[in-house]
Amino acid sequence: MGWQRQFARHEDELDDPRSLALPDWQTLTKLAAALVDASTDKYQCWGDAVIFEACTATRIGEVSGCRVADIDTDQWVWTLRRQTTPGPGGMKDKGTKGKRAHRIPIIEELRPLVLRRIAAANARPDARLFVGPRGGRIATGVLRRATHWDDVVATLGYEHLRRHDLRHT
Repeated sequence: MGWQRQFARHEDELDDPRSLALPDWQTLTKLAAALVDASTDKYQCWGDAVIFEACTATRIGEVSGCRVADIDTDQWVWTLRRQTTPGPGGMKDKGTKGKRAHRIPIIEELRPLVLRRIAAANARPDARLFVGPRGGRIATGVLRRATHWDDVVATLGYEHLRRHDLRHT
């Protein structure tokens, strides 16, 4: 991408972070469904992770670090304690970017998805809520390749959308 376009995009994001966000729930669910359809074996967890990331305003590494025990389904709050990042020898869990836990409310529309993911993890407290098709940790590059992200967002008319921009949705 040319530096002029990159600079203009950065200026837009500074002025209004939501300028790069998806406009509504219907658009988000359409994107998630298209990503699942584009993936090998139509793996539903890719779409679930994208929706969860957007609805909690978090990064994909934080979503990947989420475990069943981090979700309080009585209060509907996620206690964000860790993130997954690439490191020597593969993906590693470490503390949050701000080095402290955050309590993130889970909106009503997201709750059925969370319950479905907890059931998929057999409700084991230490199980990851979101995993790749072979049970591994999810990274942004893996999500991009597995779902053909660039092609899908371009087809839907959101070629400006990066995975990180879901935080602003």
